[in-house]
Parts: sequence; structure tokens; C-alpha cells
Amino acid sequence: MNILKTVSIIAAIVLFSLLIAAVVLVQLGVVTVPAYLGSQGFWVIASGVATIAFTTVAVVNMVELRISRMELVHPRLSLEPSLFDYDVKTNDITGFSCLNLVNGGTVARDIEIDFSHQGKTDFLYTSSLGTNERVQIWAGKFAELGNKIDVDVKFKNMYNKPLHEVLSINIDSINKAKRKIVPIQNNS
Repeated sequence: MNILKTVSIIAAIVLFSLLIAAVVLVQLGVVTVPAYLGSQGFWVIASGVATIAFTTVAVVNMVELRISRMELVHPRLSLEPSLFDYDVKTNDITGFSCLNLVNGGTVARDIEIDFSHQGKTDFLYTSSLGTNERVQIWAGKFAELGNKIDVDVKFKNMYNKPLHEVLSINIDSINKAKRKIVPIQNNS
């Protein structure tokens, strides 16, 4: 959308510059206005060109503002592992026994959650999830999760616009890269 805005602003500047140049040339007598336009006809055309240029810029700005507003009311969903399992010798985290769906944005409504792991899918539902709220979508032994977790979430924003997100944790990839799981610090 930024390209459209840039092009429209450049077009408006060019049109406005041509308009100013035409006015200056007419005022200096370098260019004469055709007789069929009359003395007022030139100014009517000039006003029309200026109006089109400013209207174009205004419409593009309104469209961008609407897109920004819609982005502001978009729920921000993420997966939050919790209740970590520790290795008693190294004190490293070896897994987790609880998984939450967390909303860091505006309220999400009518939430359908398809939680998939090891070829099984749990179909879950919650009516709403407010800002900084979480819902537990899984609890159990870490080994039960298998190599990958997929969470398919269908929900509506505060304007009842249907939205869809797919969240995942690739446990196999984490293990192959020999990455350590770090705990999430919750300040609330």
C-alpha cells in the first residue's frame, strides 16, 4: 500500500506543479488562454485539476488509515509453554507439561481451536480471549506431543470479522538444532 500512497502523492505534486506553472505562464503572458475558454474557463480547469490531485491523496490516506485501524483491532495469538520439566543434574529444561494459547492483542471471540499432535486432533472452543488472557489447550507428559505441534485457530475480532491463524512448535527441529528451551517470564 505504501507504493500506491507514494505514487499518488507524486502524481498530486506533479499535477499541482503543472498547475502552478500554468498559472505563472498565463500571468506573465507567455501563454494565452484560448478564446473559447474565456477568462474564467482557465481557472475552472485549474481548480478541477487541483481538486482531483488533492482528492486522490485524501482517498489513499483514508484507505491506509482504515487498514491501520483494522490492524490495531487484530488479536495477537501465540503459544505459551508452561510448567517446565527440569533435568536434576544440569538444571536444563527438558520439556513442558502445559501449553496455553495467549492473546496479546485485542479481544478474540468465538474461538475454535484444533490442537494437533502425533496424528491426533483435539477440537476445542472458548467464547472469548481478552488482552493478556490465556486458555490452557493441553496438559500432559512432554513425550506425548511427538515431533510437532500444530494449532489451527479460527476466531473473530471485535468487529466480528472472521480470522484464521496456524501456530506451531516444531519440537524435532528444536532437538536437532540442540537448542535449549528457556522459560517464559510472566510479569502478571
